[in-house]
Amino acid sequence: MTAAVQTDAGQRQVTVLKVGKFMVTVDINPPLAGKVLTFDIEIVDVREATEEEVTHGHVHSADSSCGHDH
Repeated sequence: MTAAVQTDAGQRQVTVLKVGKFMVTVDINPPLAGKVLTFDIEIVDVREATEEEVTHGHVHSADSSCGHDH
């Protein structure tokens, strides 16, 4: 069974492992932790990196800032 709990870091999803009279044991790992995930993808477009992306070492999206000083 999964449940949502409120923590100091915000809401987290947990898996309930054991329910006792006064205590509940939960697993806070994400549900897919430890699982092998396989994805089937198709690359539909490739573009050259901008000079700014090369300088910063990461991709910049067209609709948002990279989050650091330029």
